[in-house]
Amino acid sequence: MSVLFVFVDGLGIALQGPGNPLSRVREPPLGLMCGNEAPGFRLIEADACLGVDGIPQSATGGTALFTGVNAPKAVGRHVQALPNTQLRRIIARNGLLRRARERGVAVGFANTYTPRFFMRGRNRIRSVTTVMAESAGLRLNRLEDLVEGRAVYRDYTNAIIAEQGHDVARLDPEEAGGRLGKLSKTKDLLVYEFFQTDHVGHRGTAEEAFEVLADLNRFLQAALRHIDPDVDTFILSSDHGNVEDMETSAHTKNPVPILLYGKGAGALLADVSRPNICHVTPLILSIVP
Repeated sequence: MSVLFVFVDGLGIALQGPGNPLSRVREPPLGLMCGNEAPGFRLIEADACLGVDGIPQSATGGTALFTGVNAPKAVGRHVQALPNTQLRRIIARNGLLRRARERGVAVGFANTYTPRFFMRGRNRIRSVTTVMAESAGLRLNRLEDLVEGRAVYRDYTNAIIAEQGHDVARLDPEEAGGRLGKLSKTKDLLVYEFFQTDHVGHRGTAEEAFEVLADLNRFLQAALRHIDPDVDTFILSSDHGNVEDMETSAHTKNPVPILLYGKGAGALLADVSRPNICHVTPLILSIVP
């Protein structure tokens, strides 16, 4: 059995309309977010506001998602971008990968990091997922891991990292998704982060957002071809809304998906009346071997 958890930054659920590029995505898995159905899939709408006034943000939302702790409530507000000292402590103590690894679960973080990241040393930018992976004692993937097929870049096509001058093969969404799907079979729990959705939500047009989402759907479909629904579980979730409302460049208060496929998809969180993003980590810990 393996669990593949894909974290898509800035992906909320909203009504169909011209401002919601997801309205044009019909096929699963992302097609479920505008009312389409598909056998074996289940969509749960999860609150990302967590009872704290204001607009959900990445640092606190990501911390809540990957720890199960109500991070906005713990620090008294929604915190933007990178986790501060208090949030890093919460992640270090309660991070999903650390807790799973301490139970003997074979865990992995699929994303690769650039040489520039490692050259920064103590000044390196540490996102929620980076803090989580490091606090679990994982070796962060390097460029050679990407080149040799053992990792996936945050831009899974490798276009961005190639434009930075690195000698890496460019991949189409199907090739990259297939790689992620194969990598998921090497671990009991594999996490992958994609945040081009949040970037285009802040800075792009509705058409650019649709293109990002359509390609992401192809990537996810390719990964899902390696998921055996009888024994494996696929989970997709987010930290806050953004790209589903291109009429604003800001984050939204919209619910976010907990999208399930595979073993247990029909029953997970069935007894939770008001799901929120703090439920994701306990959910995953309840099903990993």
